[in-house]
Amino acid sequence: MKNILRKNSIYGIAQALINLIFVFFAVPVFIKILGSEAYGVFALVMVIGNLNTFTNLGLTSALVKFIAEQGKSEKSNIDIIVNLLIMIITALPLTLLALFLVDFVLLDIFKVPIYLFEEAKGLYFWILWANFLLLIGQVFKSTLDALQKVYITSLQQVVYNIFYWGFILIALIQNFNLTGVGLSIFISALIWFIITFISSIKVWGTFSFNGLSFSFKDSAKKQLNYGIKIYSSGMIGFFYEPLTKVLISNFIGINEVGFYDIALRLRSQLWGFIAKIFYPLFPFISAQKDISIIRKYVHELEQKMFYIVVPLITIVILIMHPFIELWIGDNVDIISITAIFIISFHLIGSIVVPHYQFLMAKNLAQKTILLQLSNVIFNAFFFLITVYFIGYYALIIGNVAAILSSFILSLYYQKKYLNSLIFDSPLQVVKLFLVFLCLLLIGYVMKGLLIGHNVLILLTIPISLPLLTVYLFKLFNLIKIEDIQRYFGSDNIIAKTLIKIYN
Repeated sequence: MKNILRKNSIYGIAQALINLIFVFFAVPVFIKILGSEAYGVFALVMVIGNLNTFTNLGLTSALVKFIAEQGKSEKSNIDIIVNLLIMIITALPLTLLALFLVDFVLLDIFKVPIYLFEEAKGLYFWILWANFLLLIGQVFKSTLDALQKVYITSLQQVVYNIFYWGFILIALIQNFNLTGVGLSIFISALIWFIITFISSIKVWGTFSFNGLSFSFKDSAKKQLNYGIKIYSSGMIGFFYEPLTKVLISNFIGINEVGFYDIALRLRSQLWGFIAKIFYPLFPFISAQKDISIIRKYVHELEQKMFYIVVPLITIVILIMHPFIELWIGDNVDIISITAIFIISFHLIGSIVVPHYQFLMAKNLAQKTILLQLSNVIFNAFFFLITVYFIGYYALIIGNVAAILSSFILSLYYQKKYLNSLIFDSPLQVVKLFLVFLCLLLIGYVMKGLLIGHNVLILLTIPISLPLLTVYLFKLFNLIKIEDIQRYFGSDNIIAKTLIKIYN
């Protein structure tokens, strides 16, 4: 099982890395060709991708859970067919309704400038149908994920990302407007849908409708009862980042939506790595009956994730300004400050993802509703009470407050239901904080010596700080030999090198 989890995570990380490369290359090209205001409109219209939140009904998570528990069986086959039918029945009318409300959404809610309205309308049209395909395709993706074939869906996502950004770049280079960008995204979604459908047929076999009329009601009830809890959580989560974008466009301006979106895209790349590491854990927890084993995995992964997050946050703080200066070139201060705070606190929030998956998998999904609700309430509340005093930076205050609130609440639930916290003792927290201070201090000294040489800073800091972290972990006795053997084995170069260092 460990080998399967490791394989699925590695493929997921590779997929996230490829997407990272495309994003870093495509975003500045987009802004250079179409302008920052058009990019702001693009970021706003892409919010309707969250329409999937309204139509999903939590059914993809439900399908993964039940197939993982039941295995490849007739009951699971019925669950797949029922899941697909419910998804189509709910998604199609909502997509048509969204198309009917296009003027209201773009002009009254998003405040799209009149001179960009027709382009935004075309983008809106294609994005809606692309999202429809992506939503229906999640049924087949979930089937593969539940069978621990996450590495296959990760490869399919790589293909999607290549076509997604590749077609967008072609559209931009060919001087297409936002409508052309939308068409590019739709074609990418269509290709992904076809590939995912064919792969699911090869792995699962032909989906049978036998027994559907007798089992439809029970299967639908089972999946909806579970899915509605995930759905409620997702519905509330919809009002987090999308609502922030709408608030920015209404209280501050359309350009600032673009600044915020750039920070979110950077955060999403790091989040992508973390999500891919942890995602294979969800079907594993769903199938696992022994709560002590789940407790062990959740505790261990969260603790070691904290060890990774500490140097990552330090690197983000030190390199963000020179990186944005080289990557975007304009509005460097406002974008870099936004990115530092949003990325750093989301990295902290990501530590409790294994526990969040436990809540979803073990019939405690209603608790995730409260976690998402705390995000939305704290984010909107702190934004609204500070925006008139500090303007744009109110979004940072809101985001930070939201992450901290849900993080603390998650720790409470973890103690209550798993009788476990992240650390074994307060001393571990003190040691990690000292590691963070040492890394930050030494990093600032290195950055000061290289001031004015952004490329050298970007090369030196991300290489030297992880090496320094290895030494500091040894100095503070945070890593043990058995930890290395558990995660890296004992007969490969990486494991042997680390064992030699920590001996």
